[in-house]
Amino acid sequence: MIPVSRCLRETEEKVMRIVRCEGLISRADIARKSGLSKPVVSVVVNNFISQGSIVEAKEGESSRKGGKKPILLSFVPDYKYIVGVDVGGNKLISILSDLDGKIIEKAKFSTKSISDEKAFFELVEKSVLAVMKVPVSKVMGIGIGVPGTVAPESGMIFYMPAFGLRKVNLKSHIEERFEVPTFVSNDVTLNALGEMWAGAAKGCRNVFLTALGTGTGAGLIINNELYEGTSGMAGEIGYMITDWSREKNLSFVFGSLESWFSGYAFEKLLSEFENEPTVAQMFDYSDINPRFKEIVTVACEHLSVVVANVITLLDPDVVVITGGIGYNQYDRILSLIMPVLKRTVPGEILERVTFKRGELGELGVSLGAVCNVQRKVFMEV
Repeated sequence: MIPVSRCLRETEEKVMRIVRCEGLISRADIARKSGLSKPVVSVVVNNFISQGSIVEAKEGESSRKGGKKPILLSFVPDYKYIVGVDVGGNKLISILSDLDGKIIEKAKFSTKSISDEKAFFELVEKSVLAVMKVPVSKVMGIGIGVPGTVAPESGMIFYMPAFGLRKVNLKSHIEERFEVPTFVSNDVTLNALGEMWAGAAKGCRNVFLTALGTGTGAGLIINNELYEGTSGMAGEIGYMITDWSREKNLSFVFGSLESWFSGYAFEKLLSEFENEPTVAQMFDYSDINPRFKEIVTVACEHLSVVVANVITLLDPDVVVITGGIGYNQYDRILSLIMPVLKRTVPGEILERVTFKRGELGELGVSLGAVCNVQRKVFMEV
């Protein structure tokens, strides 16, 4: 038997989803669209009205038969707010957002000052306070994305290579400090959620997002659900093997793929050049500089192998490419990986997959964090 509380939540979510989707809608139309009885709809709607999340916005038009004009209902996106925090290897972005993803406040900080757990906690606290422009009672939750592995339920951060920190319980610390429900996840995982909610993967149920930046990672959405794995480790594609015959005798500072394609790997190679060109310059001049072309081509071939394996394993609707390098060099990267994908992925599979550049840019993780809080506390969006 399904618990009463679960049935009630599903009913409430169904009603709220219809109201949010339609913009303006009557109780009778909600009943027709949901299949719920009018009395049940009235009870649920009245609860939402007393809560402040739905208002009776205006009178609608009478039917052709005349009669009483219906009262049209509307969602109130600013009845509550959510704080979203993106802790990156170089910078931290925090936002205050309403429930529709409209950003009310934004702040940005450098993370170069993070040297230990205390400094880490202090910077996250500072970033939350910087955007907390509403009473705490109006804040539904705080969502945080970090560059590391995280246990989905406890929020325990196992390891953040960028800061050399292990076993950090950020969730407990922030909840104790602000007395607001807090949810911590891997940053790339949240990026995928953000793109599905408000970006390049909107309307898709199965999403593979790869973030190509200082490191190389991925976020997975399977059947409209965020997939984090048993221990929150899903999406660590930087460790995937792309040339075992060569790599079995090597040791890596980070993962195998990251040794071929990552900002870290590129910068290490470029440090040997005269005047030390940037990663952006390497991509920009890869058509005319033979050595740059070789580095970029080989890196994209290894990336292609991983993308091919993921596509054949998961059959996603869309592959979203983002991150500092992925977003800015999207066209170049796509032109180099597609020939390999066409050789390795069966046509009937590849032709059904769409490739897109991430649309949310630097706000992808923080908006994903906002979406994650809503899903945990309020309703699926």
